[in-house]
Amino acid sequence: MSNAVEEYLTKKQMQFESFTFDVSDEDEGRAQAEKLQLAVTTIYKTLVLKGNKTGTVIALVPLDGRLDYKKTAKASGNRKVGFPPMEYVMDATGYPHGANTPIGIFMQHKEYSQVFDTSILNHEEVIVSSGELGHSVKVKVADLIALIQPIQADILAV
Repeated sequence: MSNAVEEYLTKKQMQFESFTFDVSDEDEGRAQAEKLQLAVTTIYKTLVLKGNKTGTVIALVPLDGRLDYKKTAKASGNRKVGFPPMEYVMDATGYPHGANTPIGIFMQHKEYSQVFDTSILNHEEVIVSSGELGHSVKVKVADLIALIQPIQADILAV
């Protein structure tokens, strides 16, 4: 059974592969990814931030990466960015914490700045949330970038 993001990707004729992970335990989720022979470095998390000038900012970083606030603020045209309260995230995106998806957010809010860490360019394909807890899609990086047209910048903490 497909969800809204998967239906959108199908409509856009973008190739994707669906995955389901146990999100109740991070170690179990990683173990499942390894069992499917998915490198953790190809799994990207979607972070929702609030900028002091632009409002909602979406950042896409590797699952095991840490966001650099100053780099992200600069890339998104803000003086500073930060994580807003969970209520803001739900109101701004329509997704609960842990289910935010760059594709679904783009579908509803094309006006939001999306910033992808440049490490994404090291991969042919990446796995991102498909908008439901524990559900993800593997998509071609070139297709994802062509669809969303994000800002691409080094936004990882060293």
